Amino acid sequence: MRRTLIALLLAAAVVGVYACAADAPSAPKPGAGGGTTSPAVAVQLFTSNSNPKAGTCTLIEALVTLNGNPVPDGTSVNFTTDFGTFGQNGLALVSVVTTDGQAATALCGPGAGSAKVKASATVQGKSNSAQVVINFQPDSGTLPFVSFCNPSFGPKTGGTQLVLNGGRFFGSPATTRAIFTVNGVAKDAVIQNVSATQITLLTPGFPEIGAPSAQAPITLILGTNLSTPIQLSLPTCFVYGTADSGTPTVTAVLPASGTNEGHTRVTIIGSGFSTGGGVQVFFGAAEATVVSVSYNQVVVLSPPATGAGGGNLNQTVPVTVKNIASGITSNATVSYQYTAAVKITSASNGTQNAAGPFTPVTIFGQGFQAPVAVSLAGVPAFVQSVSATEIVVLPSRPLLESCDNITGPISVVNIDTGDGATTDNTLQFTYVVSKPAITNIQPGNSCPGLQPNCAGDNGGVGGGTVIIDGVNFPTSVGATSVKFGAQTALGVTIPQPNEISAQVPITAAAAPTCNNGNVAGTPQIAATVDITLTDLDSGCSVVATQAFQYILPCVATGP
Repeated sequence: MRRTLIALLLAAAVVGVYACAADAPSAPKPGAGGGTTSPAVAVQLFTSNSNPKAGTCTLIEALVTLNGNPVPDGTSVNFTTDFGTFGQNGLALVSVVTTDGQAATALCGPGAGSAKVKASATVQGKSNSAQVVINFQPDSGTLPFVSFCNPSFGPKTGGTQLVLNGGRFFGSPATTRAIFTVNGVAKDAVIQNVSATQITLLTPGFPEIGAPSAQAPITLILGTNLSTPIQLSLPTCFVYGTADSGTPTVTAVLPASGTNEGHTRVTIIGSGFSTGGGVQVFFGAAEATVVSVSYNQVVVLSPPATGAGGGNLNQTVPVTVKNIASGITSNATVSYQYTAAVKITSASNGTQNAAGPFTPVTIFGQGFQAPVAVSLAGVPAFVQSVSATEIVVLPSRPLLESCDNITGPISVVNIDTGDGATTDNTLQFTYVVSKPAITNIQPGNSCPGLQPNCAGDNGGVGGGTVIIDGVNFPTSVGATSVKFGAQTALGVTIPQPNEISAQVPITAAAAPTCNNGNVAGTPQIAATVDITLTDLDSGCSVVATQAFQYILPCVATGP
C-alpha cells in the first residue's frame, strides 16, 4: 500500500510550500567538524523543504565522500539540531549509517522556529561536517512563499534578471532584500520590482568563482521596515554556471530508493542539465518520466523495476541524465535502490498498559527503509532501529479522552519515499487503559465498633480514617480524589501501592429515629453514601455504591 507522509506524530509530512520548489534540497554547505577536519572527507546536506510548516517534518539527507568517492556502507553520520527532534527517536540527536554514501533522517518541528541541523562524519580518523538551517513557519496560511525561480542559472559576472514567482509578497524594492551566498561570501541583489506574485531582481556578481558552477542559496527578506521582517530561505533557486548545454553531472538523488512498482517522485541534484533541449533520465536502462528540469535539478517519476528496460527488480542501479540537444550523458556514479513494497506481517508486544512503562515492539515485514515514521493505534512511536525486515519501536503514552482501551492499526511509512503500509483488523495494537477497581473498604461506617457516641465535630458526623483497597489505583496523592457522597475526603495518603487512606469528611446529618425497639442513644444509620475514587491523570473513576454509612445515636419518638 502506498501512502504519502502528511504529518509526524508523531506522524509527519514532507511538504515543500515555502521553498523554491517542493523537492528543492538545500545547497551543500561545508562545515567545520570537531577534531581534525580534512578536505578528504566531504559532507553535503540536502533538505526537501527548508521552510516547512510548524508541526510537520522535513527530509534531511547527508552525502558523505572520501577523496571524492562515497564512504563505505555503514559509516556513521551524527545529526544534531538545536530545535525540534528527529523522526527515528524523538530526540535532538540521532546516528544514521550510510548506504552508497548517503544517510537520511527527518527533522520534526514542534512549533515555529529556526533549527540549525549539523551532520558530522569520521572516516579513517578524518572528520568533517556540514550545517543547514530549517525555518519552521507558523501554520497560518498567510505567509509569503516562492514556488519557482526563472531562470535557474546565470553567469558569475552577475546582472542576470531573476524572477521569483510565488504569492503573498508585499512591500517595495526599498523594503525587500535578496542576499546571495557563495562559498561563505554574501552579496545583495538589486531589487527591481515587487508585486503580490513576483519579485524581480538583478543577481550580484561573483567573479571570484573558479568552479564551472556554484550553488547560490538566497535569503529573501520582506518588510525590512517592520519590527519582525519575514525571512524565506531559497536554497536551490539559482546556480552560477556558464551554460546549460554542457556536461550534465549528477551529485545525489532524493530519495535514493523506492519500491519496485516505480512512480516514486525523485529529485536528481547536480548541474549542467539542459532546460532548453530537455533531458532524458535513466534508472539503469529504464527511462524515467521527467516532471521538471532546471539547471541544477531534475524531478522525475521512477520507472517500474520490471517492463520496458526492466531487470531492476530489487536491484541497485545507476541514475544518469542525458542532455537531448548535445547527446552528452552524465556520470553513472550515483545509484538508486529498488526495494520490495512496504508490508507488515506481524508484531510483538501488541498489548501494553496505556500508562506505561512501555516495552519495545518489534514490527516484522518487508521494504522498511530508514528513516521511518511508525504509529501504534494512531499514536506516534519512537523508532529505535530499522532494517529491511524489522523495525523496533518504543510506544509513547497516548492522550486519553475516555476510559476505554485504545485499539487501532500499526502504520509504517518510509519518510524519504512516502511508501508505507497500514495493518487491517487482523493485526492491531492495543493500549489498555487501567481503570481503578475497589475490592475492600474498612471500616464501612463512621462509627468503628459502633461506639455509644458517634457524633462528630461541630455537631456533624464523620471523621476517622477509612482504608480503601483495590487494583489500578493512582500512584500519587496529587492524582487521587476520594469522595464520600458529594463531599471530598479531608485528607488522602497512599500507605502502599493500591491502598488509599482517606479521612472521612464531616457531614451534617439528622439523628435517626429509633427503630426495631432500640432505646434512645442506640447507634443507627443516619445516611448511606457512595465512595467515588478518581484517577485524576487518566480521568477514570470507580464508584462503590452505597458503600459507606454515617451512624448517629437514635432519638426516641412519642411522649
